[in-house]
Amino acid sequence: MEKKTTTVRGLTFDVVVFETMHRDRAGTLFYRAEVFIRNRKDGAQRLVQRTRIPNTGQAIARDVQQRGLRALNSFTVTAA
Repeated sequence: MEKKTTTVRGLTFDVVVFETMHRDRAGTLFYRAEVFIRNRKDGAQRLVQRTRIPNTGQAIARDVQQRGLRALNSFTVTAA
């Protein structure tokens, strides 16, 4: 099982992406990514997004580095 943590540092908060992946010879058996916003003052974390689509965590981290928090708006699902 492979675990990967990506932290995108900001001025007042950090975006932290935790990825867990389990593979075998045939391919990916299990993938889970969680995106948190961590407050720099007190270290409190808030879950923003959770996904099971492979490699989405890296895509989210890359978009946050390029566009900031506005990138997370495209991944959130709004309930009608």
